Amino acid sequence: MATGFDKDVVVIGAGIFGLSVAWSCIKRGLSVTIVEKATIGAGASGGVVGTLSPNVPENWSPKKQFQLDALLTAQAHWAEIDASSDLSSGYGRLGRIIPITNARGLEHAQIRTEDAKSLWDGEAWWRVEDPARFNGWIAPEAAPFGVIHENLSARINPYLACLSLAKALKSKGCEVLEGWEMTAINDHEITGPSGTIRANAIVMAAGVACFPYLETLWGRNAGMGVKGQSAVLGGVNADDVPMIFGDHTYIIPHENGDIAVGSTSENTYDEPYSIDEQLDIVIERALKICPALRASKVKHTWANLRPRARKPDPMLGPIDGPAGLYMATGGFKIGFGIAHKCGETLAAMIAGDTVFLPKQFHASFAETNK
Repeated sequence: MATGFDKDVVVIGAGIFGLSVAWSCIKRGLSVTIVEKATIGAGASGGVVGTLSPNVPENWSPKKQFQLDALLTAQAHWAEIDASSDLSSGYGRLGRIIPITNARGLEHAQIRTEDAKSLWDGEAWWRVEDPARFNGWIAPEAAPFGVIHENLSARINPYLACLSLAKALKSKGCEVLEGWEMTAINDHEITGPSGTIRANAIVMAAGVACFPYLETLWGRNAGMGVKGQSAVLGGVNADDVPMIFGDHTYIIPHENGDIAVGSTSENTYDEPYSIDEQLDIVIERALKICPALRASKVKHTWANLRPRARKPDPMLGPIDGPAGLYMATGGFKIGFGIAHKCGETLAAMIAGDTVFLPKQFHASFAETNK
């Protein structure tokens, strides 16, 4: 640890990005404190859906390659976390089926079957199949031209994953301070009602709360919170079936037998944390696609704000502000799928290593490209 600092790294926010950055820093032998104004996974990271899904295998780019690399290493990553914590993150590489609703969609799906063979480097497949193969898991009328079936997608239980990662961090000596609200950031230090912590590097990973701070630095909008509503359904037998994505709706069989459905993506809303009729629409879509859900009952619901940067891409790395300050936010819909790789990248930056990161993911890119 550098002379005069309490810690090598202090992370603001105990959501999936903050916890992932902390884990990679701890693995490098750095001393880390996480401060969280509420509780672990209290914000968008405490959701119920938990999809880790790839981009369409076409028009390849560094951004898509970054996500693919993250998805291919996710299983080993979460196995290591769960072994360290003795908790379950709910990770499972179930694969995904997507209804094909018209002839044009079928044509594109068949082309992408071939593209996946080369772009995914033989690590996973994408192919067209008969929905009857899934024994009533998907309604035939929902997929009149068949289904896309790919075996790269995985599910995770977001809240349980955060708990598993937090416990794993504590077992490695990471300090996690819940109920610690940061009130000021200065060069190499943060201050709150509980005192001041000095660190060589400060990583701001506070989800949507990052955006107002960035706006004060940049003088313009940096991002927004997109409201998501989702539900957990119970009473369904869903053993050994893939997740479904159709009509803008995910249907996720979780490890404990529950089914998660969601989410809405609302750019405008009156109440960010309330449930309304928009979730009813999502549930109705799910019932039409998946006949097995018609006998289910809603166990509980969830609503929160996901951080969407202006582009929208993750915002990672140092920013022009207080000395030692790094940003890690903007995961939006793909946050859990790429979080561990984002964490590795931030830790490498803090250590002074050369890293590969798509230019659109650099916080400095978001700052200079309006």
